[in-house]
Amino acid sequence: MNLSNISFGDRVAENEANTLANYFVQTQPWNRLYRGEVDVIFGSKGAGKSALYTLLLNNAPELQSRKIFLISAEKPTGKTVFSDITTEPPTSEDEFVMLWKIYFCQLVVNWLIENDLCYGNAKVVSDELKRIGLLEEKNTLKRLVNSAKEFAKNIINMESIEGGVGNEGVTGKITFRTPDRELQKKGYKSIDELLDELNDYLDEIDQTCWILCDRLDVAFDQNIDLEKNALRALFKTYRDIEEYNSICVKVFLRDDIWDRITKDGFREASHITKTANITWNSRSLLNLIVSRALQNPDIIEKFKVAKDDILSDHEKQFEFYYQMFPQQVDIGERQSDTFEWILSRIRDGLNNTPPRELIHYYNESITQEIKEQEINNNKIEEPNIVSRLAIKNAAYEVSKVRTEQTIFAEYANLRTYIKTFENKKAEHTLSTLSEIWDVDEGKAKAIANQLAEVGFFELKAAKNDQVYKIPFIYRFYLGIIQGKAY
Repeated sequence: MNLSNISFGDRVAENEANTLANYFVQTQPWNRLYRGEVDVIFGSKGAGKSALYTLLLNNAPELQSRKIFLISAEKPTGKTVFSDITTEPPTSEDEFVMLWKIYFCQLVVNWLIENDLCYGNAKVVSDELKRIGLLEEKNTLKRLVNSAKEFAKNIINMESIEGGVGNEGVTGKITFRTPDRELQKKGYKSIDELLDELNDYLDEIDQTCWILCDRLDVAFDQNIDLEKNALRALFKTYRDIEEYNSICVKVFLRDDIWDRITKDGFREASHITKTANITWNSRSLLNLIVSRALQNPDIIEKFKVAKDDILSDHEKQFEFYYQMFPQQVDIGERQSDTFEWILSRIRDGLNNTPPRELIHYYNESITQEIKEQEINNNKIEEPNIVSRLAIKNAAYEVSKVRTEQTIFAEYANLRTYIKTFENKKAEHTLSTLSEIWDVDEGKAKAIANQLAEVGFFELKAAKNDQVYKIPFIYRFYLGIIQGKAY
């Protein structure tokens, strides 16, 4: 078997849009999302939120047969369409709410125009958006976002002036709040009334619009306060739109970001109930790896198996897994079996075992095996496809990528504290942390709690003190040694 032909897929869902459906398991969150029962999908980084988003887009034709059309509020890859917002962001939540509502209006009307369905009330809304420059003949998502940002800024600033309702030449006859009777007579409408009209029109033509909001972890990641304002405003907008029959907002968000934006209280949070959480256990993760393995013709040929037969029974999946891989990596009565051993190497301090790292681990095991065979160090035991050595060697690269591309990239302020653990022990108390960081124990506790929140530390209750344990996923790259520093 040529190992160079073997792949467990891309660890980033957006990069495997064309093949993801081949081995995707229809989980409960997916089924509920597809049926329209949930609007908000939560999950840890790498848990599979973007996989659901990608599959939803792949299923657009089937959804259209149910009179549902999809509009993505963000590009699936590349530079975020919200990148320019960071340079001159909205200064208030109201301004951000206005931005989101205008943007959603633009997206719906633009889709109707492109599909030759823009008539009636939708045409009225379209004409007004065009008149004030919020829609043009050709529109990109970034241009729509930027024009919505400028419009929101202008209208909020003008309405903040006592008695001001905006400048018709700049803001048209659109208001943020409901206009009074005199303004209504002059043709003014609030942004909510425009959304009402679009919803009523979609009802009339028997169409439903799902606006998909993904990649929110990168859209506003340069500024925590900006992220908080933007996402809280998004959920306020979601709550205002939730009552509609024909306009639905679907949000895919990391649970740690949700915790961050609601940490200081968020009244709307208790009313956001149409949610689903992506969770994984050992059985579902084994199924994921076996499903991906069975997409490889070389593996099918080597083991002379039928994909559907293996996937029809979990016991068969378990048995097949241990044909491909050795029973144990570290041999011994007290040592775990290979699959659990690998899970322990990707599990973070929050007990997350994300599929992203798992997929990376198996691909890296193949890479390491190829390297060993290039120097004629073939330690594979039949019928396995990789050796114990290759599985062990994969740990470093997975640890490196996780540390650099997640922890260091997202929490640059914690990098200095993390780097101090290089070549040190894995378990610490406040006393040893205080010594390592050269701070008092109060400061050490504050830093340690931040590291625990992002999963760098696993908290353990000890007899006389709190113990902070660094999980394996970060140990290999930093050269951290098993054992206690106290």
